[in-house]
Amino acid sequence: MEYFNKLESEIKQHSINGSNDQVYFGFHKNRFKRFDQFLDSMAQRIPHASGSIKVLEIGSHYLHTSILLANRSFEVDAMDVEEFWQLDFVKERAERYGLNPIIENDISRLNSFTDVYDKYDLVVFTEILEHITFNPIQFWKLVYQILKPGGLIYISTPNAFALPSLVRSFKNTVLLKSIGITVDDIMSKVTYGHHWKEYSAKEVKRYFGVLSPDFEVEVNPYSYKVYDFKPPQMLFKLLAKLGNMTNTFAEDLEVIVSLKKKKRWGVHEPEY
Repeated sequence: MEYFNKLESEIKQHSINGSNDQVYFGFHKNRFKRFDQFLDSMAQRIPHASGSIKVLEIGSHYLHTSILLANRSFEVDAMDVEEFWQLDFVKERAERYGLNPIIENDISRLNSFTDVYDKYDLVVFTEILEHITFNPIQFWKLVYQILKPGGLIYISTPNAFALPSLVRSFKNTVLLKSIGITVDDIMSKVTYGHHWKEYSAKEVKRYFGVLSPDFEVEVNPYSYKVYDFKPPQMLFKLLAKLGNMTNTFAEDLEVIVSLKKKKRWGVHEPEY
């Protein structure tokens, strides 16, 4: 908890009350705690690592996760689109914690890493998988390229079988209203905000198995949200609570992908 407490202190001291930065941290607080617990196991998971552990965070956002990494003296490259790196408090935070900023506006191609090989011990990819709209093969092929043999990919993503989502989908289908995300969802969020595809635990394992037989996948269902059981959305909260008492219907998935060796990439990007 030492490193998480330092992160929480950073938010309290340097974040404006009511800001998106503060609201986002508050909502995802338990997810950051879980990631901090994962980092406690790094020495066992990457025993081969010599010297400082090198980490790439893809989608560094407000740098909350990058701070957890930097507080452990990891070398952190924090990558996100220009919109986030234009924020003054993000630039100041990166300088304060010695983070290396990388601006990458086309995540599908990762042009910043074309000539990078076997550099990172850990690639962090949290709350992004569900937002991908492009064919992901080239993206993951480059992640495979930049990750060291023995390295890890850490992913967090919503569970497609979360109980409230299943009930909502069933209701919308029975009422012939919609399948997938709704028109209201599409119109009410910025482009980066949509969950175009959420995955089940089995799908995640299939996903990385198709990409390369070198990937070994561990999936841990969990939930980080806290519900007060007060109106509104009482039914949603009750369903979430019930689902989170199980593994299959929990709200979220923690995915740890290990690259034990580099022998063969598994699939080619389709052509037009």
